[in-house]
Amino acid sequence: MEMLGILEKKIESLVEILKQLKSENSLLVSENFHLKEKVIQLEASLLHQTEKIKEENGSAKKLVDDLIAGIDSFIEVQGQ
Repeated sequence: MEMLGILEKKIESLVEILKQLKSENSLLVSENFHLKEKVIQLEASLLHQTEKIKEENGSAKKLVDDLIAGIDSFIEVQGQ
């Protein structure tokens, strides 16, 4: 009988551990879902910022090209 009591307590202990693990797993699944959503949002934001920087970089390049062309024109006029 004593062995059955010990076995019963061990099974109860294992059942409690299983409940705790299931609860922890549920929380981790939820956290994982929210983290995946956050990653998707951050990726979208990064993509948008990268496109914006590319546009600004293109505008800056055009302004520098125009400035160089203006300087070249000025030097040509001054040389004549």
